[in-house]
Amino acid sequence: MDAPQFTPLLTYQGQFLVPALLLAGLFAVRYLVLAGLAFAFWYWPWRTRERAGKLQRAAPSWRQVAREIGWSAVAVLVFGAITGLISAAGLVPHTRLYREIAQFGWAYFWLSIPVMLVLHDTWFYWTHRLMHHPALFRYVHRVHHLSTNPTPWTAYAFHPVESIVQGLGVVAIVFVVPVHPLAVIVFQTLSTAVNVYGHSGYELYPRGWAAHRFGRWLNTSVAHNTHHATARHNYGLYFLAWDRWMGTIDPAYAARYAQARAPVAPA
Repeated sequence: MDAPQFTPLLTYQGQFLVPALLLAGLFAVRYLVLAGLAFAFWYWPWRTRERAGKLQRAAPSWRQVAREIGWSAVAVLVFGAITGLISAAGLVPHTRLYREIAQFGWAYFWLSIPVMLVLHDTWFYWTHRLMHHPALFRYVHRVHHLSTNPTPWTAYAFHPVESIVQGLGVVAIVFVVPVHPLAVIVFQTLSTAVNVYGHSGYELYPRGWAAHRFGRWLNTSVAHNTHHATARHNYGLYFLAWDRWMGTIDPAYAARYAQARAPVAPA
């Protein structure tokens, strides 16, 4: 039996408002659940200074959190609008979306998810580095970097121009790789979860992970927290491969990770 065929792109071809609102709603619910749960776990009650494992001791202000939620709401609307425009422009038939899982099989269905992650990480790394060009950083990416001490709500706190750039990364994938709509939903859910974790301000991976032969290639909250604190190094989203290959990994990353995961001395 094939998986549920949930996709406004395929159901409401030629329309703008319905697919835009449906996808914005999906993005919003997923983000509220993942970022909301992470925020509730780590930041409520408002006693971050007392919680072990906080990567930056200072507690973010309520003003910062309100700003992040506001920009995140704008990002969700932009993501939905991109979907609506694709549908309204009649571009859906030119995507590689397919309806029946049997067309490529379950093995390909599951393989397509890590393929999307790798492609999206490549898009994110290079566009992220571009956003750090002084001209773009000042007018666009600075909105995201206002949060030098990020929270889970920082994940989608983008300037609208950056939201468009990031949204187009997913669009590019569905135009070049055959993917089932359900696989796209799984991929985007994983993407949001990793994004929320990276901005959480807490590290989840165990001690020694940054030096592990497998772990050294995966992005961590320590790595991305450092990126926000310094606005330098560690540009990847899911992986650190591009950072290592291009020499943009923080030279002190391993030491920072070891320090963050060092055992807390008893009071």
